[in-house]
Amino acid sequence: MTQAETIEIDLAGKLIVVPRNVVSELAAASAARARISERHRDLSLRLGRALESGHAELGQGEVRALCAVLEESHLDGFGPAAAELRRAVA
Repeated sequence: MTQAETIEIDLAGKLIVVPRNVVSELAAASAARARISERHRDLSLRLGRALESGHAELGQGEVRALCAVLEESHLDGFGPAAAELRRAVA
C-alpha cells in the first residue's frame, strides 16, 4: 500500500498504519454515533481531518470511542485492519 492509501493513527503513543478506506468507514460509524457522546463526535472529527492530512493523534477519550465503535460494529466489516486496531488499543 502506498502512503496515499494509508493513514497513520497515533493511539495514545502507539503508531498504527490503517488503510484510508477503513479510516473513512470508522469516521462514518463514529459520526453516526455522535449523538451518543462527545467522544464519538470528537473521534469522527479527528478521523475526518486525518483523511485530509494523512495523520491523526487520538487521546484517551477518542481511543475509548474507537473501541466502542469497533465493538458495536461488525469487525469483519472493517477487515484485518480493525482487528489490528483492536489489538493495539487493548
